[in-house]
Amino acid sequence: MSEGMSEIVQAASSTGAQPSRTAGAGTVARVLVVDSDPAALAAIEDVLRHDGYFTASAFDAAGALDAADRLGPFELLITELHTTPVNGVDLAAALRAREPELQVLYVTTCGDALFAQDIPHSADDDVLEKPFSEDELMDAVAALLYWHRPARSQR
Repeated sequence: MSEGMSEIVQAASSTGAQPSRTAGAGTVARVLVVDSDPAALAAIEDVLRHDGYFTASAFDAAGALDAADRLGPFELLITELHTTPVNGVDLAAALRAREPELQVLYVTTCGDALFAQDIPHSADDDVLEKPFSEDELMDAVAALLYWHRPARSQR
C-alpha cells in the first residue's frame, strides 16, 4: 500500500467506505452516498474518490445511520429522494439532528415528483435528476460544499 493511504474501511455489510486519494495529505470533504442501486452507488463513489473526496456508502437509511455513527461526521449527504422505508428527506433530517451543517444533494429519477415532495430548498440542499454526467455531479457537489457556504469551522 502506498504511503499516506489508509486501509479500506467497511462500515457494515450494507455500507462501505474508501479513503480518498489525498487521505492523510490534508483536509478533504467527507461525503456519505446512499443509493439502493449498487451500480449507481459505485459510479457516484468512483467519481468522488477520483476527485479526492473521502466517501462512505450505504444502500439504505439504516446503513447510512450506521455509517454516520461509525465514520462521521460528514459534510455532504448524496441520497436518493425516493427510498424505502425511509425517504431521502427524512434521512437527511435524521442526520442533520447529529450534524446541523450537513448539506444534502438529493438524486431522483422523477423530476416532476420533486414538486410534490416537501424538499427543503435552501443553500444547504440541491437536487440532481438522473441520468447525470460526472461533470454535473461534480458541479453540484462543488456548489454545495464550496459556493453556498462560508468556510467551515475547524473541528
